[in-house]
Amino acid sequence: MAAAATLFFTLLTLSPTLAALTNLTVDDSDLTYFTWTEDTGSPAPTIPWAAIAPGSPCLYCSAQPQTADIYQKTWHDGTNNSAGSLTFQGSAVYIYGIDLTNPANISFSLDGTFSSFHYYAGSAQFTFNTLFFSATDLSEGNGNHTVSWVLHATKTNGTTGLFDYAVITTAQASSSAPSSTASSLPTATGTNTAPHKSKSKTGPIVGGVIGGLVLLALLIALGVMLRRRRRAAAVKRKENVKPAPFMEQQPPAPLAAGGNVGGGGEKTLDVSWTHPTLPLPSSTDVSSLPASGLTNTTTSPSVPSTAPTDTAPAPPPTDTASTAPTSSTGETSSARERVLEARLAQLEAQVQEQLQPPPYGAPPA
Repeated sequence: MAAAATLFFTLLTLSPTLAALTNLTVDDSDLTYFTWTEDTGSPAPTIPWAAIAPGSPCLYCSAQPQTADIYQKTWHDGTNNSAGSLTFQGSAVYIYGIDLTNPANISFSLDGTFSSFHYYAGSAQFTFNTLFFSATDLSEGNGNHTVSWVLHATKTNGTTGLFDYAVITTAQASSSAPSSTASSLPTATGTNTAPHKSKSKTGPIVGGVIGGLVLLALLIALGVMLRRRRRAAAVKRKENVKPAPFMEQQPPAPLAAGGNVGGGGEKTLDVSWTHPTLPLPSSTDVSSLPASGLTNTTTSPSVPSTAPTDTAPAPPPTDTASTAPTSSTGETSSARERVLEARLAQLEAQVQEQLQPPPYGAPPA
């Protein structure tokens, strides 16, 4: 953090002395920069350089381009063995011209060292603002630089070369620093004119490719992350689902006839449930009952006279006193109790009669 702060303050301190890069456009008619000659090592050209301007057209030149796309409507027309040079101070230089069909082959040298060739092999009649030569990363503090060129005839007898303008990149010091280099530079007629320089598309293409790759990588990472989350959620759901423990179902215990559901209870008989339509006798009916009991209307099985037979006892009387409906007065309860006692006594008498053996008689003769 301290190193970053130190670097920041250092840049702020040095910023007044930093130079801004400025492009200077120089027309071909500015002889302060350009020199138009012949190649001394070759035969003299049959026709010297032709300086063409709106007021001085070249009537004998074979190339007659339209001036609408030519910088300041001036250019130099050269032929075989024509030579020229550009002297300047700066960190970069760009020389532009006009391409045409069947041109000359142009050789370029920088500071006395061969650099490159320029030859147009296209089919268009004229191509304007064509970059003939360029050099960058030049040392600006070591004096002037010179670019020189020579036109050579081709196998197809192409000998013409058209030069238009040059762009020089210089470092112009800011207002706080002394302007020592600005005074040594010659003045050009097109100082405030924007340069005619073709822009390279390599940077945007590379940036677009890198951006697309980064976006693709982010999408892939996002897809992988979502897939892992879904798998984790599915595994978690499977872990939470557990089978229920197996429990053997047992049939319910049978209920005893006439008994309570709970064990250990006393068996009772609800008179009102057993005979819902049978009215209870009143106290007068009880008093009118004979002493020997009621007559049993149920037919008993006949007993043979030869041998005693055991008869199945009648079902025991059921105590319904506890289940009988309770009256609000004591008289009703006592009457019902008397009726029940009378019925119980009658049943006991009938049981006793059934249990007694038949009278013993003499065997038949």
